[in-house]
Amino acid sequence: MEAILVKSGAVVLYVFLFCCLFLTIFGLAGNWFIVAAALIIKLTGWGDLTWLWFTVVLALAILGEIVESLLGLVVVANKGGTRWGVIGSFVGGFAGVILGAGVMPPIGSLVLGFVGAFAGAAIGEYLRDRRMEEALRVGFWSFIGRSLATMGKVAAGICMIWIIIIQTW
Repeated sequence: MEAILVKSGAVVLYVFLFCCLFLTIFGLAGNWFIVAAALIIKLTGWGDLTWLWFTVVLALAILGEIVESLLGLVVVANKGGTRWGVIGSFVGGFAGVILGAGVMPPIGSLVLGFVGAFAGAAIGEYLRDRRMEEALRVGFWSFIGRSLATMGKVAAGICMIWIIIIQTW
């Protein structure tokens, strides 16, 4: 009977972890909930999660944040965006996530984060050069960069979940 309860608890944990990943997709703090779950697992002694593996999970969460923060900006800069476009992409994406959370959480954060990054980069470039075609091109690459950044953060979350599953099953 105890083995059934332990495996049932594991299934509930895994469902929770994948729900956290879903939050990450929408730009929320899902990876940090995964870190919190890993810490609870470690402190309670459930499974074989060592401090080394917990540190790896924590490092992946930090890496995911760094990737999300910088990758979109790097793509814009590498695709010909000026400082105006890079700053516009960052400010627009950030404002979009904040506004989206207030308008229609959690989907609003995702959608308006992408729209804000596109619009911010395009507006920044347009204000600098007054060339609409160039501004829209940089805005497009900002959208692509934001998409890649989100995928990178989700990939980090998947790795974190995989480590936890391996260490607790």
